[in-house]
Amino acid sequence: MHTRSPCLLALLALSCALSAPASAAALPACPNFLDGLEIVPVGTLTGGAGAPIQFVTHGNYTVKLDRHTVTITDPLGRNTIQHWGDPHENLNGKHIKDWNGAQRTLLLGDDTRITLEASGPHGVVVLTSIYDGRHNVQIDNATNTIVHTSTSLADTLCHERTQHDGETARFSTDAQTGIAVYRQVYVEDAAFQTTPDDQMLGTTGGFENPNQVNDYYDDPRLGHT
Repeated sequence: MHTRSPCLLALLALSCALSAPASAAALPACPNFLDGLEIVPVGTLTGGAGAPIQFVTHGNYTVKLDRHTVTITDPLGRNTIQHWGDPHENLNGKHIKDWNGAQRTLLLGDDTRITLEASGPHGVVVLTSIYDGRHNVQIDNATNTIVHTSTSLADTLCHERTQHDGETARFSTDAQTGIAVYRQVYVEDAAFQTTPDDQMLGTTGGFENPNQVNDYYDDPRLGHT
C-alpha cells in the first residue's frame, strides 16, 4: 500500500539507477525521512545467470525462484507459499486459489515485500521484485536472470513506489506454535488506488499437526480446493 508524501516525491525524482546509499542528510527537505529501512541488514542473494535463484531475507525467509515457480519458506523451514503455473497459489503444497489479476504481492512476517508480475491473469510469472529493507532485487523469471540489485535506499524506494501491488496477501508464522497464516489484505490497482480485501486464505497445523492445511478460500473456478 503506497502513501505518496513530499519526501517520496523528492525521492521519485532521483534516478532508479542510483547506487550510493541515501540518507536524511542528502534530502534536507525531508527531516523525518528515516524510518528504519536504512539500518535493516541486507539479504543474501545467490544464483542467477540461468541457474535457480535464492534470496534469504534479513528475517530468514527463503525465496527460491526457478523460472516461473516462486517458493517462499518461513524462518522455521516448515511452511511454504508457492506461486506456480498460470499462476496458482499453494500453501504447504495445498492448492488454495488462482490469481485474480496479473500482479500479486506478498508481505512477509519480517516486512519484506515481494511483488510478482505475470504475463496476464492466466499467464506465468515473468518478473519478481523483492524489497527487503533498503535492498531490492529485480528478477527476470523467464531466464533466471538477476536484472538489477541495489542496497541503495533511494533506488529501492524508487522501484517499489512506482510498482503497484495488485492483489496483496500476508504470509507469516508464529514461532511458538509453528502455525503459518496466509491472509489477503488489500488490492492495489495500476492507478495506486487501494481497496481493502481482508479475508483468510489458509493456515497450517503447526508443530502439533504438521500435515494439516486449512483452506478457507472458496475459489469458484476450482472444483478441488
